[in-house]
Amino acid sequence: MLKLVNQSIKGKRIFLGRTTDDTFTIVRTIDTSNTGIEVFDNQSIDIRGSYCQQIFFGSQEPLIINNTREHPFTSKLPITTEANIHSYLGVPVFYKNGEMFGTLCAIGNDGVDFTEEDRETLTSFSNLFSYVLELEKLAIYDPLTNLYNRRYLDLFFSRIEENGSLMFIDLDNFKEVNDLYGHDIGDEILIEVSNRMLEIIEPSDRLVRIGGDEFILVLPGKTDSEKNKQIAKNIINQLSNWDNIDYQINVSASAGIIEYTKEYSDIKTLLKKADNALYEAKRQGKKGFIYDL
Repeated sequence: MLKLVNQSIKGKRIFLGRTTDDTFTIVRTIDTSNTGIEVFDNQSIDIRGSYCQQIFFGSQEPLIINNTREHPFTSKLPITTEANIHSYLGVPVFYKNGEMFGTLCAIGNDGVDFTEEDRETLTSFSNLFSYVLELEKLAIYDPLTNLYNRRYLDLFFSRIEENGSLMFIDLDNFKEVNDLYGHDIGDEILIEVSNRMLEIIEPSDRLVRIGGDEFILVLPGKTDSEKNKQIAKNIINQLSNWDNIDYQINVSASAGIIEYTKEYSDIKTLLKKADNALYEAKRQGKKGFIYDL
């Protein structure tokens, strides 16, 4: 789709970027006109050093800057001279729920100004990207918890680039919640479980719901057993205290932890190994974990 954008707004580098409160990451970029502007796929910078922060932290409306060297904001950013950017057009890209995914941008170095027609063109493509993102979200996210799903887990391990660890987490006594209070309350507890774990893990970690009350936590780059054990302890503690819930429940969590390498990363084998460690943790009395080295 970026090729279509590049064909419609010629002579510019086009890129799709992901925005968060902390970072701006170029997901994909294309430059069929060889502008020489130096931005790259997967390049990530502090969002405060990006042009797109003005959209993300501002009104989240399209933005045109036709002379970045004299603009009071962009003239002060190092990326202006480092990447040789002279003009900028950015439009926000949203999920269906109104949350901002990032920006679709065009940048140039030839001194040719962007027009309102360019803005309308890029906005139209932005709407198309929103539909694509929504389809992708349906494909790789769990609809109840908004965590990643099993399909995402398979995709992640099909292109793994570094060693890490994997934690198989299963709730103890969760069936009693459904039996006593029904599946609607059970769903509420699963959402609460997800939110509690998200508060513990880091942005680079991947939390996956593979079904029912089973979760996989992927810890890319983390092979320090003591730190991994502490993460497991924190999760189990958080998932074993339900004093703030209006229901009498006796839910806790157990986990099996394993390490993987780039060379040894078959997800089916890893899940089986982690499941065996989890089973042993439950056999020993639940509310604990086994670290299988």
